[in-house]
Amino acid sequence: MRLAHVTDLHFGAEQADVVAGLRRDLLTQGLDRVLVGGDLTMRARDRQFAAARELLEALGTPWTSVPGNHDLPLDRPVRAYGSLDSYRRLVGPPESVVRDGGLLLLGLSSPRAYLWKGGRVDAGQVTRIETELAPDAELKVLMLHHPVFPSPQRPGEALAHGAQEVLRAAASVRADLVLCGHEHVAAQVRLPGGVIGVLSGTACSWRVRAGEPQSYTVIDVEGDRLTITVRHWRDGAFTEASTTVWRRSRDGWQA
Repeated sequence: MRLAHVTDLHFGAEQADVVAGLRRDLLTQGLDRVLVGGDLTMRARDRQFAAARELLEALGTPWTSVPGNHDLPLDRPVRAYGSLDSYRRLVGPPESVVRDGGLLLLGLSSPRAYLWKGGRVDAGQVTRIETELAPDAELKVLMLHHPVFPSPQRPGEALAHGAQEVLRAAASVRADLVLCGHEHVAAQVRLPGGVIGVLSGTACSWRVRAGEPQSYTVIDVEGDRLTITVRHWRDGAFTEASTTVWRRSRDGWQA
């Protein structure tokens, strides 16, 4: 199984050459599914959602997305009501469960108008983790936009409200991966229960942070071996930046 975690596209603040390079590179990866971690847009405009969808559809690969805080209207009165209407109409449902071969994926919506930057995972969503990810699967993945664990590069950044409850629930069902975006950095962290936390950088916008270029993550699963490769933008192309091999044990995943 080969997946790509692509997040923080930020159409409306995209770099055209990086978008073209991202498309070319994703087409060469032989992916089974693309997992899109939110912030498809910069300002939740219809044309920005349409541009993001055009890129994803051009890949010819199944894809699943969750919304980010920038996919809520930022500068219109409707923001006060936390509307994801444009996202629903132009992208799809903000939450989903996908069973595809050995993959079991739960995508949750963490943006909240009243916590626009920080996001939230509420009690009902925690219950969904405990139920939807309980069945056996080759790979159990939880995806949301806001981080529920800190990155080494930006350790002081706020986590989503409900982060600890999310981590406890993910460990309780022996999830394999928790995928997040928002921070615009690439990182991997071993979480409680041996779950792997993955952050991916901004895929194609100019809004880079911590001195890191645009990036995305490729995840390869073969039995009890999981390989995570960060591909970043350098000299006009996406190339391999780092590769980490994880192995499954009785205590979860070990790098």
